Amino acid sequence: MAKKTFYVKGMHCASCEVLVEKELLSIPGIVFADASLVRSSVNLEYDKESPSLEKLNAKFEPLGYSFSKEAFEEKSNGWKIPLIALSAIAIFLVISKSGLSSLINVSSESSLTAFFVFGFIAGISSCAALIGGLILSLSKKWLEDFGRGGGFTEKAKPHLLFNLGRLISLPLLGSMLGLFGEKMKMSPIVASIMVLFVSGAMLVLALQMIGIKAFQRIRIALPKSFSARLFKNRNKFFEPFVVGFLTFLLPCGFTVVVEGFAVLSGNPLKGFLIMLFFGLGTTIPLFMIGFSSAKFLGKERLSDRFLKIIGLLILFFTIYNLDFQFGISRFVSEKWFAQNQMERIDPTAANVQIIKAVYEGVQDIQPNSFEVKAGQPIRFEVEVKTASYGCMSTIMIPGLWNRPLPLKKDQTLVMEFIPQKPGVYQIACAMGVPRGTIKVVE
Repeated sequence: MAKKTFYVKGMHCASCEVLVEKELLSIPGIVFADASLVRSSVNLEYDKESPSLEKLNAKFEPLGYSFSKEAFEEKSNGWKIPLIALSAIAIFLVISKSGLSSLINVSSESSLTAFFVFGFIAGISSCAALIGGLILSLSKKWLEDFGRGGGFTEKAKPHLLFNLGRLISLPLLGSMLGLFGEKMKMSPIVASIMVLFVSGAMLVLALQMIGIKAFQRIRIALPKSFSARLFKNRNKFFEPFVVGFLTFLLPCGFTVVVEGFAVLSGNPLKGFLIMLFFGLGTTIPLFMIGFSSAKFLGKERLSDRFLKIIGLLILFFTIYNLDFQFGISRFVSEKWFAQNQMERIDPTAANVQIIKAVYEGVQDIQPNSFEVKAGQPIRFEVEVKTASYGCMSTIMIPGLWNRPLPLKKDQTLVMEFIPQKPGVYQIACAMGVPRGTIKVVE
C-alpha cells in the first residue's frame, strides 16, 4: 500500500475535511484519505498508481479546492478585505440606528401587514446580527452540500429550506403562546444559554474563516468516522430545514416583542398569524443575506476573499449581539453619557411633569404612550416588577435619555430630562426594539 501527501488550498472548516475525503475516496484506487485543516494537507493511501495532480485539480477546482505537491504561499489582500467588511458593518449600523422601528408601532391588535413590516425591519437590524450571522457561518457548508456549479435553484435551495423551517416553527410557537400564554414562553436563562452556545461556535468559525491558525485546531463537528457515514447517507435537505426550524430558540429583541403580542392575543389562531406574518417579513432580508453569500462563494476567484469578509462580519455580528444580549456596554464609564448629566429634578416642584409606567414581563411597559411639553422638566419613572434578560433587558429614550438602564426586579428606574425639540420619541431597548413612545408638543 503506497502513501502520498498533497497540500490543499480552500479548506476552511471541518465540513471541508469531510467533503475532500469523501470525494477522494470516490476515486478508484484510493483506499484511505485523511484531510487536515490545520496542516492544509491530505494524506492518501492507494493500491494502484498515484493519483495525478492534474486529475485531482480537474476534479476539485469546481468545488473550490486546489491541490499541490508543495505548500501554498499565503497571499495578502492588504487593506481591501477589512475595508469591504467595515463598509458592510457601517451600512448595517446606519440601518440599525436609523430609527426605522419608530416608523411602525405594533400591538396585539395591529394588522397582519404591520407585523409583516415589523418583521422586515427586524430582518435588516437585530435579526440580521443574530440569525444573519448564523446563515453566513453555514453558507459555505451548504454550498458544498448542494453543489457549487448549480444555477439559482440549486444555490437557493438550502436558504429556502432554512426559511421554510422558520416559517413553520414561528407560527407553531405563536399558536401555542396564544393558547397557553406566558407558561409556554421559553425561559430567558435557557435562551441566554442557547445564544452563548451558538455565539461561541460562530466565533470559532469566524476566526477559522479569517485564517487565524490557532483556531484551526478547534473542530466543531462530529467525529470524522461518524460524520463521513452521515455525510454519505443523510438527506442533505434535512439540515438547513432543521436549523431554520430551531432558530425560534434564538429570539432577537423584535421576536421577543412579537411573542409577547401573541401571548396577549389569547387566541391560538391569532397568535399563529401574528408570528407567521412576522416570520414572512424576516424571510426577505434573511434569504437575500444567505443567497448573496452563496453566489459570491460559488465564484472561485472571489471565494477566498469573500470567505474572509464573511469571517469578519460574523465576528462583528457575534460580538454585537453578545453586547446587547448580556449588557457588556452597560459597564462603559458614565462620562460617555455626559449629555444625560444634569442637576436632579425636584419631583415636588410645580412645573415638573411626572409620568409613570410599570414593567411586567410579557406586557412590557404599561402605559406605553405619553405626551409631554417641550421645555418642561420631565421625570419618567418605571416600576420594574419582573426581571428581564437578554437584548430586551434595558430601556432608554433615544434623543431624550440616551443611556440604557437595566430592568432589574423591584427597582424603580428614573429618567429625568427636559425635552427641547417637538416630535415623537421612541421608548426602546438598547438594540432599538420599540416598546412605546413619548410625544413632545409645543
